[in-house]
Amino acid sequence: MNMLWRFLLLWILLSRADSFSVTVPSNPIFVVRGATALLPCEFEPDYNISNLVITWQRQEDSRVVHSFYYERDQLDRQSSDYLNRTKLNREEFAGGNASLSIANIGLKDAGNYMCIVSNGKGTDRGVVRLVYAAFYSEPRLSILLKSTDVTVQYETEGYPRPEVMWLGSEGQNLTDDLEVSSASDGGLYYLKSSYVTQSPVFNVTFSLKNPAAHQELQRHVNLSYDGNTSSSKPVVVLSVLCFFLLCSTGLLLGLYCHNRSK
Repeated sequence: MNMLWRFLLLWILLSRADSFSVTVPSNPIFVVRGATALLPCEFEPDYNISNLVITWQRQEDSRVVHSFYYERDQLDRQSSDYLNRTKLNREEFAGGNASLSIANIGLKDAGNYMCIVSNGKGTDRGVVRLVYAAFYSEPRLSILLKSTDVTVQYETEGYPRPEVMWLGSEGQNLTDDLEVSSASDGGLYYLKSSYVTQSPVFNVTFSLKNPAAHQELQRHVNLSYDGNTSSSKPVVVLSVLCFFLLCSTGLLLGLYCHNRSK
């Protein structure tokens, strides 16, 4: 009879352990530079929080990102890379929420994170992938006039490597020169893209796409000169200034009309 009770007790314990699970998203979490990331993690809660143990760590090297046990945060073994940047919402534990927030995301934070949860019902883990991106800055325009051609160039910084194209007046793809330097410690790529033409009159568009950050940029350049580089510089500069002046005037007029309509 004692053997039967032991068998039933073991079966109950194993059944409860098998039913416990940790749930994390299968798709990666995309976070832009400087933002706060929320890594979701849910589990089957137990009424007794004193048995709850939550550990977040990097899968690649087992660095501890955040720990909770004995009913409080335990940060003695936390990696210095995450000091004063992580947070668990204790009020959500009763509902089975062990999601972790990480502030001020940078390139080094990209990778896989393990959410390990243990309570009176069992132990399980899940892996969340964090993908880092950075918006590309406003492209900086420069124009170089030579005796035989004109070079139009844009420079900008962001992450990851973007899709860059130069388009003609009818939307056709033009040959361009693209230079991208390696990511710096700040987690940014430096991009320099240029288009060279021998035509004294041209209308081109610089196009940049950063799918990871859901960012698209297009900048139009419409220039004409007489082929004499000594006399054409003021014309080129004036054309560019007029273009930006028109854009600024349109923006201010739109804001004025919007405020008047309120």
